[in-house]
Amino acid sequence: MSTATYDVHGVVVAVAAADAGLLDAVGGRLRHFACDASPQRADISFDLRVDGAALQRPAGPGRPVYDPPSGEVSWFGADDCLWIDDADGVRVRCEPRAGRSRLAAAPARAGDLWMLSRPMVTLPLLELLKRRGLYGLHAGGVACGGDGVLLAGASGAGKSTLTMALLRGGFDLLGDDMVFLRRGPRGDVVAHGFPDEVDLTPRSASFFAELDAAAAGPPPAGWPKHRVRAEELYGSAVVRTCAPRVLLFPAVSGEPETRVEPMDPDAALLEIAPNVLLTDARTAQAHLDALGDLVRQARCLRMATGTDLDRVPDLVRGLLAG
Repeated sequence: MSTATYDVHGVVVAVAAADAGLLDAVGGRLRHFACDASPQRADISFDLRVDGAALQRPAGPGRPVYDPPSGEVSWFGADDCLWIDDADGVRVRCEPRAGRSRLAAAPARAGDLWMLSRPMVTLPLLELLKRRGLYGLHAGGVACGGDGVLLAGASGAGKSTLTMALLRGGFDLLGDDMVFLRRGPRGDVVAHGFPDEVDLTPRSASFFAELDAAAAGPPPAGWPKHRVRAEELYGSAVVRTCAPRVLLFPAVSGEPETRVEPMDPDAALLEIAPNVLLTDARTAQAHLDALGDLVRQARCLRMATGTDLDRVPDLVRGLLAG
């Protein structure tokens, strides 16, 4: 087993795997957090095994907390355990109080690097960090002069395309698909970055020539899509933390011009509330409270994204100024 360590906004994470490809795949996601801390000093740990090892499902009935395409994601309160089973040879047992997550997969799944390093790491990471005061939000994020713009919404809303448009327009990168919220010293909500690799869809690639070139040919083995490091592609600065000033809910309109309209904070909260995984009641409530403070603190807006993507960076700068 080889181990790498990362400092994710003050939480030291150790990742151990015997499979070099899997360790590299996770490292690609966490590259901006790499550190030289000893694994023995880690706050949370991931043990990723693709060798046929078995994991025992917790006893008794679990409570489903997420609806995956197949298998189950359930919470076992008595064991303080998040259990993931994809019904095809991959299982995860995450124990947040103990600060550890263990993955066991059949050797035949070793080549499925996207599954093993993305969903099977993301859900446990969100739960482990939630216990340590970092609350996840499924959103893209950019910043300008320390002021943050968060782009929230479900898959297919155009978050990645909009994030790319803002980065190529001079914004700094917070994250493409996920950011974290934490209480600041004055009780306000602060956004923390998670500059992951971007899974590039054909639709996003079609909007910009440089992305179209990056998506040429078939994806690498083990990946359903091409991956892009947006900060390298656009020379963007990577921001670790910022004050979230604008919370945008984009949707692709297909119209010539992008339109923005105010959004009621209560409606915004309803849209982002599904980010809260209903596991441990106390930390789930703290997560919901952080989201509630976010919608009260930030300017909430709906954006009908048109085909004028070159105009969008100036539009968003105006939103920050207003």
